[in-house]
Amino acid sequence: MTTPAPVPGGLAGLRARGLLASDDPVAEVVEHHGVPGEGHPRVLHARVGGALALDVLPARGFDLGDAWVGGLPLSWRSASSDARSLDVPSGTAWADRFLGGLLTTCGPLSTGPPRAGHGLHGDHHHTPARRVRVQPSRGAARAVLEADVERAGLFGPSLRTERRVTVDLDDDGRPRVVVHDTVVNTGSVPCPVAVLYHVNLGAPLVVPGTTVEVAADEVVLREPCPQVPDVGVLPEPCDELVEAVAEHRGVRAAAGTASAVVTSPDGFRVRVGWSAATLPRLHQWVLPTRGRWALALEPATAPLFGPDRDGPGAGAHAGAPVLDPGGRREHTVAVTVLSLPLLPPAPRGDA
Repeated sequence: MTTPAPVPGGLAGLRARGLLASDDPVAEVVEHHGVPGEGHPRVLHARVGGALALDVLPARGFDLGDAWVGGLPLSWRSASSDARSLDVPSGTAWADRFLGGLLTTCGPLSTGPPRAGHGLHGDHHHTPARRVRVQPSRGAARAVLEADVERAGLFGPSLRTERRVTVDLDDDGRPRVVVHDTVVNTGSVPCPVAVLYHVNLGAPLVVPGTTVEVAADEVVLREPCPQVPDVGVLPEPCDELVEAVAEHRGVRAAAGTASAVVTSPDGFRVRVGWSAATLPRLHQWVLPTRGRWALALEPATAPLFGPDRDGPGAGAHAGAPVLDPGGRREHTVAVTVLSLPLLPPAPRGDA
């Protein structure tokens, strides 16, 4: 397997030696508009060190859109053609406007299937961000973007998500993006915090035979899905429109961080890590349908199915933790590229 360090010493080292005339080749954030007619009035494109590039979407809860590493797509893009935000994502309308992208935030008051007063997966992803800020890199291989996403009702609960997105290289020079959220109850009444981070991965990382490794006690399916006999190994694509939804229960953590590793047969390897104490649930979604093909790993605060959500002990908030007025919760999700695929040698022409 190859590591994705494109330049010995990195571009930051070249800048420090005076071999680059500005900070922009090392890391930059460029603002542009999305594809005309697709409903994204503003996109922030972050690029670091020639290794990782991704879009941040202020109109969509400051979530992460398309992402590329080493010129290869990392994120999954859905087949949805209507990218307009929903004013009120009621019922299952959320799914019709689900674009994919590297990270889609579900919540903050409810996740999972629609229930009384809440549509599928909530409204964070359809709420525009406010107070958008970008920190200059000043020659470091790092781009930092920040914004607030307010979910406030006149007579209802009020939550503010203070988000920081950091695109950089880890201590081993591997590309990564870290999303750190501080969720604050800005209202005067206790408020449930049901948040799920939908990390969406696609080909060429996710192909038949790609494995998903999670150190957990058990895996529980929401319902059987014969087309996906093992959620730990991606199957061959099928022609039926089906999905497999599972929960990894009893996920083990190290130094406060839980993780899952996704590895393709040709060595493309990515780790998804998250704060284990505040995101104690891990769900997995597999869409094995040809032309819709996707994998999502979903750290969450609350259950998607089962007695912890729907049983008598789940309470009015379907098993979500409750935050008192003025209270704060910290959530962290990181995606790190551990290795790029081994590419076959280029064909040689005749001598």
